[in-house]
Amino acid sequence: MSPDQIIALIAALTAEPDPNAFSQLKNGGFDPSFPVTITACTRPVAPTEIEGKTVICGKIQVPFDHRKPEGKTIDIAFNLYKARSLSPQPDPVIYLHGGPGSGTVSRVAKTVSYFEHLRERRDIIAIDERGVDASAPDMDCYSTLGEQLGPVVDAIGGAAIPSLGLDFIKGCLKELEAKGIDYSLINTEQNAMDVPAVMSALGYDHYNIYGISYGTKLTMEILRQNPPGIRAAVIDGNAPPWLPLYSMFWQSHSTPIRKTLEPCERDPVCNAAYPDIIPRTFALIDKLGAEPVEGPNGKVGLEELFFTIDGRVDMKGHYAALSPYLPLMVTQLEKGETTIYDEITSGELPPKPASADADAARAAAQAAGLSASEMVLVDAMLAAADHMRIAESTVENAAQALEADLDAEARGTDLAEIFDDRLADAIRALDDPDERLAAGRDYLDLRFVKPSVDPLIALAKTHFDSETGATIAALARQLGPDDLTRVFDLIRIDNQATVKDVEGMLQLLLYACQEDFVDGWNSPEKFRALMIEDGSWGPVMQDIMVDWLSTPFVEPCALFDEHPRKDWTTIGSSDRPVLSMNGELDTQTAGIWGALAVQNYSNAQVVMVPESGHGTIQFSQCAKDITAAFIEDPTGKLDTSCVEDLRLPVMMPDGTMHPLPY
Repeated sequence: MSPDQIIALIAALTAEPDPNAFSQLKNGGFDPSFPVTITACTRPVAPTEIEGKTVICGKIQVPFDHRKPEGKTIDIAFNLYKARSLSPQPDPVIYLHGGPGSGTVSRVAKTVSYFEHLRERRDIIAIDERGVDASAPDMDCYSTLGEQLGPVVDAIGGAAIPSLGLDFIKGCLKELEAKGIDYSLINTEQNAMDVPAVMSALGYDHYNIYGISYGTKLTMEILRQNPPGIRAAVIDGNAPPWLPLYSMFWQSHSTPIRKTLEPCERDPVCNAAYPDIIPRTFALIDKLGAEPVEGPNGKVGLEELFFTIDGRVDMKGHYAALSPYLPLMVTQLEKGETTIYDEITSGELPPKPASADADAARAAAQAAGLSASEMVLVDAMLAAADHMRIAESTVENAAQALEADLDAEARGTDLAEIFDDRLADAIRALDDPDERLAAGRDYLDLRFVKPSVDPLIALAKTHFDSETGATIAALARQLGPDDLTRVFDLIRIDNQATVKDVEGMLQLLLYACQEDFVDGWNSPEKFRALMIEDGSWGPVMQDIMVDWLSTPFVEPCALFDEHPRKDWTTIGSSDRPVLSMNGELDTQTAGIWGALAVQNYSNAQVVMVPESGHGTIQFSQCAKDITAAFIEDPTGKLDTSCVEDLRLPVMMPDGTMHPLPY
């Protein structure tokens, strides 16, 4: 941040709220059919956002079944981030997240960071899709959690409990049925109908969609339904429903290998040095399953090699530039040598870029023959850069602390935080594991209780010795109405944190089992048959990958009723402008699925981004530039030349680097 930005941020954080900011949303929104309720944003919001000024959070009431608009309703949670421009474009971008089973509304600062390149001229809207996180308030299976609190906590701690998943799913489905919730309506068809309702409630006539992972599948369903108002769509990390993707998941691991090594096969020099490198790589992975290579730092087996290659990217946007070394590493391992592999696992490869290391930058300056006086300037510049990094981090941390303090002061919640901490400490201090579980279960059950002092005192007297119980009860009696509200908010948050990992999988299964595992569309048998037909993976990896499908999906999906949908697996079509973005290294959705996603779209463009993973904008400024240009002019011809600069060279057997064609 610049000094001016810091001063403006302090002024904005400490200023009186603007009564006119988001006034229409605060008064119920723009469409009475879909009422809006404003809620507090999940903290932290700073340093880049100011609640009520640059971002506002809330929920929108939509029909649980859009075909019965007068029936039950469900709340869709949202964040709305205002455009940076003083004269923004009228068509915002709505982000549709992946999973499903991992929402985005709770991560206020993190979510919008992916879309700052679009926010300069447009509002950004993020939602939790129906049945997921904040858009599933009545679907939390806390009774089931209470019954299984012990194994749930053990599983979160890393213990292997095979029955946990099935037992939790069985109990949770019964709990939902007892509440009268028709969870068959947690599906992509209804989810797609939520989106235009949300945009109408927020007051937008036209809008753009940015879907990632499952969000691409949801976007394709919206395009199939073709509601009015869609200006353009970006689908990034494609998962088209007309492919049996769960039976093709192996392809999301073979494609990154092929896309990395195909340029070598096309290049005469590289191909001469590493002939048939693609089939050799797949053969080596399978061979290492039975015959690991022994190196100075231990064995290099199938898992070690597979996860080294697969782990070049991850879901959080981390990236390692290992592609140049793969052909030589494979060649060495074939001979029983582990030099390149050891250098990768020790962190020597890839080498740190000089620009990221002050010592390397100074050494490079000295090597350039700079004079003593010029080196003084270099040292001054490096020192200033270091101070700037420290200062920026300090400003961000201080801004978050200031925002949290002001928020706590506004709500008078200091005592609530103290009470919650003391109660948690008291539960953890119980010696007997059964007593800890009983206290924890009763604490979580307070989620269902109307906020008051009495149940807190009862909890203290029931589970703690007289001295500890008296201390907790005395603190409880000091809680005012606002403090009590905050304490029970914290209990709700703790419930959500405890159940998140287990329930997140249930949220995914609600969609996958009721849509994608219907009528044999996905199955272990199809998975294996498609792998054999493709021929990339050998028998060992075939067995491993089939198990990857069976364990998390086959048995759990047998617990659900099937709900076949007309045209769900039929190839979709659309004449809306669509940009299909795909990362070559994507291990969640194969990059080649992007072209298949838009094969019947009459106004689509496809871009494959080298050295990028799942959600290309996490990995590449080039991808951000392309998506920003597309949103600005969806019907114009895109300049995608920047992707050509992302192709990395290959290390030759003599250690030199050889450039590869795009």
